[in-house]
Amino acid sequence: MTITWFGLSSFKIVGKDLTLITDPFGKESGLAPVRGGADVVVCSNPQNPLSNNFSSISGEPFVITGPGEYDVKGAFIIGIASVSKESVASTIFSIEVEDIRIAFLGLTKQAPLTEQQKEALEGADMVLIPAGNKEALGFEDAAKIATQLEPFIVIPHSYKIAGLAGNFDKLDKFLQEMGGKHQELDKLTLKKKDLNGESTDLIVLTAQR
Repeated sequence: MTITWFGLSSFKIVGKDLTLITDPFGKESGLAPVRGGADVVVCSNPQNPLSNNFSSISGEPFVITGPGEYDVKGAFIIGIASVSKESVASTIFSIEVEDIRIAFLGLTKQAPLTEQQKEALEGADMVLIPAGNKEALGFEDAAKIATQLEPFIVIPHSYKIAGLAGNFDKLDKFLQEMGGKHQELDKLTLKKKDLNGESTDLIVLTAQR
């Protein structure tokens, strides 16, 4: 499996038999719109232009925009409803590709997780979590959730980068909350057998333009 990051909460997850893109954003973001082919698109908030630019994705992707259970081309995806104190609805996802389980928290502002959400995300190998979006989780809540799920890998997203429009925090607050130690990579390539040990690795991906 290979994971690359476009910026905001948009990732490309490539397995042997499928390509999955999360939260494709458009030009409103200030960044170049997410483009490329995909078999599956997962969207945490279909009402938000920072996650609903489906028209820029080529092919005929299966688009998932809400709660439910989905089995698409060998990927098993569970969507769980999420509602913030401000009653903003979104969906958090458990995504399993090539036996690797990914907890994807996109444009969600809910904290802490409910028991149902924790149960659905329990056992995640990897957590993709907002770390600087002032319209989503704060960096403290994000760190608590990431730690609580006890994954092998945490990858932050939705923080201030060059060109991004809007009100975002820099990543350093989240990194400090997580202990500071991290790796910086252009992309992450791994197999299930690579996930072992008792510690959690914090990986910061470079946004691919």
